[in-house]
Amino acid sequence: MVKINLNQKLTQKPKGYLSLESKFFIKLIKLNINEINELLEKELNENPCLEEITDREVAYGKKIDQVDHDIDNEKTMKYDEDNIASYLFKQIKHLNIKKKDRKILACLVYLLNEKGFLIYTNDEIKKILFEQEGITVSETNIEELIIQSQSLLDPPGILARTITESLKIQLKLSNNKYSSLCYEILDRHTHNIAAKNFKEIANSLNSSIARIKKCIKEISELNINPANIFYSSDSAIRNSEPEAYVYYQNNSLIVQSNKYIKKLKVSKYYKKMLKPGGGVDNEVKQYLKEKIESGSLLIKTIEERESMYQDVFNLLVKIQKDFILKGERYLKPLKLSDIASQLDIHESTVSRITSNKYISTPRGLINMKTLFDNRANAESNESSTAVQDIIKDMINNEVKNSPLTDEEIRTSLEKIGVNIARRTIAKYRNILKIPSSNKRASK
Repeated sequence: MVKINLNQKLTQKPKGYLSLESKFFIKLIKLNINEINELLEKELNENPCLEEITDREVAYGKKIDQVDHDIDNEKTMKYDEDNIASYLFKQIKHLNIKKKDRKILACLVYLLNEKGFLIYTNDEIKKILFEQEGITVSETNIEELIIQSQSLLDPPGILARTITESLKIQLKLSNNKYSSLCYEILDRHTHNIAAKNFKEIANSLNSSIARIKKCIKEISELNINPANIFYSSDSAIRNSEPEAYVYYQNNSLIVQSNKYIKKLKVSKYYKKMLKPGGGVDNEVKQYLKEKIESGSLLIKTIEERESMYQDVFNLLVKIQKDFILKGERYLKPLKLSDIASQLDIHESTVSRITSNKYISTPRGLINMKTLFDNRANAESNESSTAVQDIIKDMINNEVKNSPLTDEEIRTSLEKIGVNIARRTIAKYRNILKIPSSNKRASK
């Protein structure tokens, strides 16, 4: 398939003329997956020569695409589009696991409670799978599948059986450097967390109070209710369908485009009418020809969009792998032009692809624009976000009765190879909503 090269189109026509194909491509490239589906639904209603390919049926109580999960209506809960079950099903379809395991995993979704926790033992699950679905599987295999899926499915912490287990999963996926200490706190000192007995926890675990407080802060920022991503106050995120799913498998990140886009085809019935002896007059023929050409262009352009999106996603994830796995400290400086030059496309195309789009990662749903960041300064290899995270960490670990000044922070950063001005540190503090050292000392 020949790709539409926007650079070529623009340079060939110095007067700014764009072909119909390029105009249509520009229109579609900026739409998110929800808007694409709305457009396709509109085209289906208005163009009689288009048909939807129906083998991608995703209806609860019916076939789940590529999962072969069949549950009759009496046993099927009715979900709307924005819910944890729908979100998980769409991910399960793309997991690189055995067909039988996908089917089992789809069944497990129905056994989650409202918080996203499994409320059945493996023995109970084994019986349910056999009695209701005719699936024979051992308890060991069930446990192995659950553990494997806990690291693959978003949101982090899903498929746990307790809050503690869910929090541990989230810590593991976040690559927290104090995860071992956090595990011990969760296992042995949940009662002391509530009572704020930091000294007792520190003495018991042979650690400093400052480190214990940092661990407890990390724990407090985790999600005790993984399923509540669909009740977020940020409606833009809650209602956003991820453009792609990023999985961590075999020490590498795998990018799977979201296939939840309607698949269309041109009707063979109307194609036959254009052939000699089709039995229609010239006016109808002309109408059908225009509709078929319009529909064919739409299908081709959607395919071009998906191909270009995949290229951009693959490159972005490759560059920002450490950020996706480890957090803000590891975000690399990256500009739209960096991606554009490597893929030989226009910078505006990269901007359209990444604007108001989200990808699902082991760390949750990420706005694609957050994968781009400026350098802290012209000479720095660190992004401004990474430096802000270092500053935040320094201030979190400072001696409270003798807080670090901006100059002291600048000197500390210089020692680790980050050279930025004191005024830049003050700017970053303001972005992080951290008061000056004088105000921190007076607290």
